[in-house]
Amino acid sequence: MKKIVIGSLAAALVISGGLTINALADDDNLKISKTQNEKLIGMEKAKEVALTQVDGIIESVELEQRNGKTFYDVDIDAEKSKEFEVRVEAYTAKVLNIREDDDDDDQDDDDDQVPTNAKLITETKAIEIAQKQIKGTLSEIKLDSDDGQFEYEIELRTAKGKAEFTIDATTGKILESELDDDDDDDRYDD
Repeated sequence: MKKIVIGSLAAALVISGGLTINALADDDNLKISKTQNEKLIGMEKAKEVALTQVDGIIESVELEQRNGKTFYDVDIDAEKSKEFEVRVEAYTAKVLNIREDDDDDDQDDDDDQVPTNAKLITETKAIEIAQKQIKGTLSEIKLDSDDGQFEYEIELRTAKGKAEFTIDATTGKILESELDDDDDDDRYDD
C-alpha cells in the first residue's frame, strides 16, 4: 500500500511539473511563462490588432514585460507625422493602451518614410533570412533607414543568447550580425 501511495505522489509531481513551461529570454530578464492553455499570440497578430486601433505603417514590434504583464509594444507611424504606441496583451490580444508618441527626436525625419514605389522584402522574408543563420524566436523587428538605405533590424532569442541582424530591406543581404552570449561576443557575417 505504501508503494502505491508513494508512486501516486511521484506521478502527480511529474504530471504537475509537466504542465508548466517556462521560457527565459536573456535580454532584459524577460520571463515568459506559458501553460498548455496559455500561448503567445505572436507578433503578426499583435500587429493586426494594433492596426485596428490606429491606421498607419508599423515601425517596430517588441515583446516586453512590465509590472507582471507581458505585452507587445507596437509602434505605428500614422498620418500627419504622428506616431503611436499600441500595447497589446501577449496572451489575449486585448489592447492595454494607446499612446501618441510626442517624441521630437524624429521631427521632420523624412529619411524613415518608405517611398510608395519602394520594392522592399517583407518582414517575413527578413525573419526567414535571419533564422537561416541561427535558430531563434523573434523578439523584435524594426524597419529603419540609414543614409536613405532601408534596413530591417531583427533581434532573435536563441539558446545561446540574443542574436541581432541588420538586413538590407531591398536586397535581403545581411549587413551585420551579432550573437550576444554570456561568455563573449561572437560576430558572424555573411
